[in-house]
Amino acid sequence: MRRDDCVELFGRIPAEVHPQVNVVLRGQGMITVDTVVGFEPGYLALRGREGGSTDEARAFFVPYEEIAYLRVERVVKLGELRAMLGLPDEPPPPAEAAAAEPEATPAPVAVTPAPPLDPAAIAKQNLLARIRAARTNAGKVS
Repeated sequence: MRRDDCVELFGRIPAEVHPQVNVVLRGQGMITVDTVVGFEPGYLALRGREGGSTDEARAFFVPYEEIAYLRVERVVKLGELRAMLGLPDEPPPPAEAAAAEPEATPAPVAVTPAPPLDPAAIAKQNLLARIRAARTNAGKVS
Protein backbone atom coordinates (compact mmCIF):
# COMPACT_ATOMS: atom_id res chain seq x y z
CA MET A 1 0.00 0.00 0.00
CA ARG A 2 1.28 3.46 -0.81
CA ARG A 3 1.40 6.34 1.65
CA ASP A 4 -1.23 8.32 -0.26
CA ASP A 5 -3.59 5.34 -0.24
CA CYS A 6 -3.14 4.84 3.50
CA VAL A 7 -3.68 8.53 4.27
CA GLU A 8 -6.79 8.61 2.08
CA LEU A 9 -8.26 5.46 3.62
CA PHE A 10 -7.74 6.65 7.18
CA GLY A 11 -9.21 10.01 6.15
CA ARG A 12 -12.37 8.27 4.91
CA ILE A 13 -12.77 6.13 8.03
CA PRO A 14 -14.37 8.21 10.82
CA ALA A 15 -11.99 8.91 13.71
CA GLU A 16 -14.27 7.14 16.21
CA VAL A 17 -13.89 3.95 14.14
CA HIS A 18 -10.05 4.05 14.12
CA PRO A 19 -9.78 1.92 17.30
CA GLN A 20 -11.70 -0.79 15.44
CA VAL A 21 -9.29 -0.84 12.48
CA ASN A 22 -6.77 -3.62 12.02
CA VAL A 23 -3.68 -3.11 9.88
CA VAL A 24 -2.97 -6.46 8.24
CA LEU A 25 0.62 -6.91 7.12
CA ARG A 26 1.94 -8.79 4.12
CA GLY A 27 3.16 -11.65 6.33
CA GLN A 28 -0.42 -11.87 7.72
CA GLY A 29 0.62 -10.24 11.00
CA MET A 30 -1.96 -7.85 12.38
CA ILE A 31 -1.88 -4.65 14.40
CA THR A 32 -5.01 -3.35 16.10
CA VAL A 33 -5.00 0.44 15.95
CA ASP A 34 -5.57 2.51 19.06
CA THR A 35 -4.47 5.89 17.70
CA VAL A 36 -2.84 6.96 14.45
CA VAL A 37 0.01 9.25 15.46
CA GLY A 38 1.28 10.27 12.04
CA PHE A 39 1.75 9.49 8.37
CA GLU A 40 5.49 9.87 7.89
CA PRO A 41 7.05 9.76 4.40
CA GLY A 42 8.17 6.12 4.71
CA TYR A 43 6.04 4.64 7.48
CA LEU A 44 2.83 4.85 9.46
CA ALA A 45 3.30 5.70 13.15
CA LEU A 46 0.57 4.41 15.44
CA ARG A 47 -0.19 3.19 18.91
CA GLY A 48 -1.92 -0.16 19.30
CA ARG A 49 -1.33 -3.83 19.94
CA GLU A 50 -0.29 -6.86 17.95
CA GLY A 51 -3.00 -9.34 17.00
CA GLY A 52 -3.16 -12.20 19.48
CA SER A 53 -1.42 -10.17 22.16
CA THR A 54 -2.80 -8.45 25.23
CA ASP A 55 0.06 -5.93 25.35
CA GLU A 56 -1.71 -2.63 24.77
CA ALA A 57 -0.48 0.91 23.99
CA ARG A 58 2.63 -0.17 22.10
CA ALA A 59 4.23 2.07 19.47
CA PHE A 60 4.46 0.78 15.89
CA PHE A 61 6.27 2.20 12.90
CA VAL A 62 4.91 0.27 9.92
CA PRO A 63 6.42 0.76 6.44
CA TYR A 64 3.64 1.42 3.95
CA GLU A 65 4.88 -1.31 1.60
CA GLU A 66 4.36 -3.88 4.40
CA ILE A 67 0.66 -3.04 4.75
CA ALA A 68 -1.49 -5.54 2.84
CA TYR A 69 -4.88 -4.04 3.74
CA LEU A 70 -6.93 -2.33 6.43
CA ARG A 71 -9.89 -4.08 8.05
CA VAL A 72 -12.67 -2.65 10.20
CA GLU A 73 -13.21 -5.21 12.93
CA ARG A 74 -16.96 -4.95 13.36
CA VAL A 75 -20.13 -5.25 11.32
CA VAL A 76 -20.31 -2.38 8.84
CA LYS A 77 -23.65 -1.44 7.33
CA LEU A 78 -23.71 -1.03 3.56
CA GLY A 79 -24.82 2.60 3.84
CA GLU A 80 -21.96 3.34 6.23
CA LEU A 81 -19.44 1.75 3.86
CA ARG A 82 -20.85 3.69 0.91
CA ALA A 83 -20.55 6.90 2.98
CA MET A 84 -16.89 6.11 3.77
CA LEU A 85 -16.24 5.75 0.05
CA GLY A 86 -18.13 8.94 -0.77
CA LEU A 87 -20.82 7.07 -2.70
CA PRO A 88 -24.49 8.04 -2.49
CA ASP A 89 -26.90 5.63 -0.89
CA GLU A 90 -28.64 3.46 -3.44
CA PRO A 91 -32.15 4.81 -3.95
CA PRO A 92 -35.04 2.40 -3.49
CA PRO A 93 -36.59 1.16 -6.73
CA PRO A 94 -39.12 3.62 -8.16
CA ALA A 95 -42.71 2.88 -7.19
CA GLU A 96 -43.87 3.43 -10.78
CA ALA A 97 -41.58 0.71 -12.13
CA ALA A 98 -42.71 -1.75 -9.48
CA ALA A 99 -46.38 -0.94 -10.08
CA ALA A 100 -46.05 -1.14 -13.88
CA GLU A 101 -44.71 -4.69 -13.82
CA PRO A 102 -47.41 -7.35 -13.61
CA GLU A 103 -47.14 -9.39 -10.49
CA ALA A 104 -46.36 -13.01 -11.15
CA THR A 105 -48.23 -15.44 -8.99
CA PRO A 106 -45.71 -17.59 -7.22
CA ALA A 107 -45.86 -21.29 -7.84
CA PRO A 108 -47.00 -23.33 -4.88
CA VAL A 109 -44.06 -24.56 -2.89
CA ALA A 110 -44.10 -27.98 -1.30
CA VAL A 111 -43.39 -27.56 2.37
CA THR A 112 -41.04 -30.14 3.75
CA PRO A 113 -40.40 -30.34 7.44
CA ALA A 114 -37.04 -29.13 8.61
CA PRO A 115 -34.61 -31.94 9.27
CA PRO A 116 -34.21 -32.73 12.94
CA LEU A 117 -31.12 -31.41 14.67
CA ASP A 118 -31.17 -33.92 17.49
CA PRO A 119 -28.64 -36.73 16.85
CA ALA A 120 -31.12 -39.38 18.05
CA ALA A 121 -33.82 -38.06 15.70
CA ILE A 122 -31.34 -38.01 12.81
CA ALA A 123 -30.38 -41.62 13.52
CA LYS A 124 -34.07 -42.59 13.65
CA GLN A 125 -34.75 -40.90 10.30
CA ASN A 126 -31.74 -42.64 8.71
CA LEU A 127 -32.88 -46.02 10.03
CA LEU A 128 -36.43 -45.49 8.73
CA ALA A 129 -35.09 -44.49 5.33
CA ARG A 130 -32.97 -47.67 5.15
CA ILE A 131 -35.95 -49.84 6.18
CA ARG A 132 -38.13 -48.23 3.50
CA ALA A 133 -35.42 -48.73 0.89
CA ALA A 134 -34.98 -52.37 1.91
CA ARG A 135 -38.75 -53.00 1.66
CA THR A 136 -38.87 -51.36 -1.76
CA ASN A 137 -35.94 -53.45 -2.98
CA ALA A 138 -37.33 -56.66 -1.43
CA GLY A 139 -40.51 -56.37 -3.52
CA LYS A 140 -38.51 -56.24 -6.75
CA VAL A 141 -37.75 -59.57 -8.41
CA SER A 142 -34.82 -59.78 -10.78
